[in-house]
Amino acid sequence: MRVHSASFVLLSALGLAVCSAALPSVALADGGTTAPSPSPAPGGFITQGTPTEGDKKAEEEKKKKEPTPLPWRDSAFIFNTAATSTALGIGRNNISTDSEYMGMEWDIWPRFHLLDPIKLPKDDLTIQAYAGVTVELTNGETRKRSEPTFIDTSLSLGYTRKVYQSADKEWGFSAGAITGVVLPTSHTSMSQGKYLNYTLTALAIGNIKLLGSKADGLNNLTVIGTLGWSHLFSRSFTPTNAGLERTRQNATGASFESDQLSFYSFDVDRLTPGIRLILPLYKDLSFWASGRLVGRFRHKNVGQACEVQTLTGCVKGDQNPNQITYLTNSSIDFSLAQSVYDLFDVRLGYSNETLTLGEDGKTRNPFYSPDAQFYLDLWANLDVIYSKATGRDKKETAAGTPISF
Repeated sequence: MRVHSASFVLLSALGLAVCSAALPSVALADGGTTAPSPSPAPGGFITQGTPTEGDKKAEEEKKKKEPTPLPWRDSAFIFNTAATSTALGIGRNNISTDSEYMGMEWDIWPRFHLLDPIKLPKDDLTIQAYAGVTVELTNGETRKRSEPTFIDTSLSLGYTRKVYQSADKEWGFSAGAITGVVLPTSHTSMSQGKYLNYTLTALAIGNIKLLGSKADGLNNLTVIGTLGWSHLFSRSFTPTNAGLERTRQNATGASFESDQLSFYSFDVDRLTPGIRLILPLYKDLSFWASGRLVGRFRHKNVGQACEVQTLTGCVKGDQNPNQITYLTNSSIDFSLAQSVYDLFDVRLGYSNETLTLGEDGKTRNPFYSPDAQFYLDLWANLDVIYSKATGRDKKETAAGTPISF
């Protein structure tokens, strides 16, 4: 599984992302794929004068013959395998192998479009989910070797609207928003006392003409800008496990039971600006590049009323005025994506997410850390497979409505 935070799954795996626009639809969850959205059926005959009654009747008959696009188009099944660079022998030698990772992941990404793209070609309202199972091949956090575990599951509702499109459909701009929750279905999240993570993301999608759609490559550059916010609801501000009671000692020497797993605070809030570029290189081969800056806001510890018992009574300790409550992570992702007969997509990529500042206070290299990963994604486009298996793709092509992906 690639390096990502909970909000990143929603975005990138959001991610990212996430809802299709009338421009090319984009998965904001990291590891997604791009594909042209279904074009609406022609809205009428273009004439120099007022359409005649015959034209209107012909248009209505044509619409009746056109198949309605599948409401669950753009849904996909994804297989991912990834390994850190150090596990592959690339980069510095670690003192230990704790941070090395090799594993596989199987994900399902159902998406449902709630609006008719023929009647409302400018608007798209999408409900979707993202869930999966991962298997780690290295010695990590699982209790048993190669133990399958669930990842955190995300549910979201997204809306986009086409704001502008040129007459030749080479230039365009869309805007929208996505809201949803990330459920703590993974073993790690459940054992730390997390309830859910609420997310809200604004996005803007632009199409920029390069050589045009008729060229074999460098057709149109797609630029996606996002600004996401997330808030964590949990049992405590620090990781806790109600089933684990550790015996600890307070300032007075008395013993007490504690369920606290760490003294570090969760990221209670996150603010994440990001950008993604999608460039078709040659025919079905495209290049993806994305970057994010993850602003992490933590809880400020205030202490208890009676931290130390003295002869004169309880004393509350002084607070550190320089307590760190804000951190930033930088994240990058580069990949090559190849479509295979529209049925499958193959992505080979490299990703890295790390703290922006190191222990020495200096800015870290955003392009490499010991946690950097190489990954391979195999996408099965479920709606296209269904359309070809049932012969629906021939009807759609005859009606002038291309298939998504």
